[in-house]
Amino acid sequence: MEKPLKDKHNELIHRLYKPLIFYFPRKLWADLDEMWKDKKFDTVFNTVVLVQTNGDNYILDNGASSFELLGKASVLSENIYELLDLKAKLSSEAFCFLCERYSLSVAFYKHVSNWMLEHIEDYILDCSEETINSFKIQKEAFDEHWDYIEKQFLIPDHVVNYFDNAQLNKQDVLKTPDFITGDQLLTETIFEKLSKPIRSKKKVLITEEDAEKHLLKTIFNIPIE
Repeated sequence: MEKPLKDKHNELIHRLYKPLIFYFPRKLWADLDEMWKDKKFDTVFNTVVLVQTNGDNYILDNGASSFELLGKASVLSENIYELLDLKAKLSSEAFCFLCERYSLSVAFYKHVSNWMLEHIEDYILDCSEETINSFKIQKEAFDEHWDYIEKQFLIPDHVVNYFDNAQLNKQDVLKTPDFITGDQLLTETIFEKLSKPIRSKKKVLITEEDAEKHLLKTIFNIPIE
């Protein structure tokens, strides 16, 4: 049975952050709300986390990481094959919308991975050479992936120029949940509309949550009331 368009989109997005190496710079969240300066969040911020290909995640603490990130380019290549396959199967309207949503998420990860590599030594003390190299591998993988989809698929100008500012800002932080899941407001109804002419496709969409609560619950399992 053919998968719904929304499910295919989710599969593409999941490969963007499996595997992934990242950290949350405390200053950006503290600029949004003073509560993040509380000591109970010390392990959440300025701490390197590795998300493995199977979705498991843990605090890296300068442990081995390159073995996971070396496969990043290969995982992203799977998305290329999937997109090429979908381009041949979907209507032009459906594929253009899918490609727009996906490329916006890729642009976000490219933007963040570049920023994290550039600033890692500002936020992570005593960072090992391997950890820094893993961030570099990740950055290069996202850069190459973005270059390919920009050349091979029709990427709207507003997506290409979405992250013109090389620095992260509060707006980037607030949009993090949307880009991690690939979902944004109104996306569900558009997927539903586009799916009907292709095949019968069911919709499941996670509504936008508060950025801080989403990140703490999904990554660190810290309940926020």
